[in-house]
Amino acid sequence: MYYFLCASLPDLMFGKQSRLSVAAFDELCRGQVGEADFTRLTGTGLEVGSDPAESLGKPRVYAEMIRFEQYLRTRIAQRRAGREEDRAASLPDPVEYFSEVDIALAQAAAAADPAERERVIDRLRWRRLDDLEAGHEFDFDRLCVYRLRLAILDKYRDRRAEPGRENFNAAVERISQAAPATE
Repeated sequence: MYYFLCASLPDLMFGKQSRLSVAAFDELCRGQVGEADFTRLTGTGLEVGSDPAESLGKPRVYAEMIRFEQYLRTRIAQRRAGREEDRAASLPDPVEYFSEVDIALAQAAAAADPAERERVIDRLRWRRLDDLEAGHEFDFDRLCVYRLRLAILDKYRDRRAEPGRENFNAAVERISQAAPATE
């Protein structure tokens, strides 16, 4: 149990920047958790591969989040695949089914811009972490959930609208110049 460490962590809210980054959290934990737990804690993040066995041997929260993330990414890829008939025919028979994913992906598809789509999907991840955190206020699972939440918030740490707009406009310009003229 990590009563003092968990109690000393600042609250995190989706959409609000944290003063603590994943790297700072790792440094904080380095001196307060055992070496084996520290290795397990820092051994996983938001990056997830497609191998179903990837969750084996991971701490409970990470294993469940890996399975969730793999399902989410599969559903995103299927939505991008094309026609509804093709997507329905190619759906795998998942070991776990997360009904909230399809609802969130429909909301994301209706979002006005890519940044809002990403926020809808990250809110879904955040809600999944809420479920995984229940009943784990002061233990290792709480630290795992906290670290994953920080990773979500870190994605937005250095984003600013103007550089994004400039990058988008430059991409549109390159595409426009490369496109053949139509008559």
